Amino acid sequence: MRFLLALLLLVPAPALAQPLNPLPGVDTKGLQPAELTALTELMNQGACPCTPKDSLLACIQQKSCPEATALADFGAAKFRDGLGAEQVQEAVVRKYLMDHTPTATFELGDTPFKGDPNAAITIVEFADFECPHCAHMAEVMRDFVKKNKGLKLYFKQFPLGMHPQSEKAAVATLAAHRQGKFWPMHDLCFQNQGKLSDDSYAKFAGELGLNVTKFQADMADPALAQQVARDRQEAIAAGLQGTPTLYFNGRQYMEEKTAEALQDYLKRLRKKLAAEKK
Repeated sequence: MRFLLALLLLVPAPALAQPLNPLPGVDTKGLQPAELTALTELMNQGACPCTPKDSLLACIQQKSCPEATALADFGAAKFRDGLGAEQVQEAVVRKYLMDHTPTATFELGDTPFKGDPNAAITIVEFADFECPHCAHMAEVMRDFVKKNKGLKLYFKQFPLGMHPQSEKAAVATLAAHRQGKFWPMHDLCFQNQGKLSDDSYAKFAGELGLNVTKFQADMADPALAQQVARDRQEAIAAGLQGTPTLYFNGRQYMEEKTAEALQDYLKRLRKKLAAEKK
């Protein structure tokens, strides 16, 4: 948490004389006095995304930055949800980092994807085929993309050194991709992640009706290992800390990885994109 706050506290904020309503324009209905004080102090600590030389609180009080007011509204809503001061602080910092840090860029030309090719929202997922959380995320994302139109999901590889089969599974899915079967191979690797072995991938290829000879030759192609290494380097450069990790239009998703939280985030992102378009 201290590390995240160090990113947020870009400038020391001067002490401000607090007006009767310290957060004008913010929906503070239902907040206890201590919660309002905690939220006001948090806003006084962060740099305003519109004018970084000012604090969030200054921009809210000057009504000069809608993004600052929206961040305070978010914090107030979290208090109303029953979160404590530390939990609200963590949630606000995560949202600040997601919304107001530079976007990451990825090489997507040869990366497998599914969804709408012309989607306004691009999701890039980094995962490891022996990571149990990634297996669960695969199910969540399958339903999420199916349920919501206007999304495009790219899958990038981030095999972890602690998992002996993760790199081979990554290469196997890319070899299957050359025959148009990335997602079926992706599903088989996750469904069998507890029993993957060197013999698994040719077996899966046969089950999927692939040309097994070509598949095995492609698995030995150094270009696929290089693609996996490139994906890993892109993830590190984008600040990835573990798997699975999602990026929405280049911004790292840092909220809960549940269907409900993703749906709520998508709703807010679409609202933001629509406002920007206007």
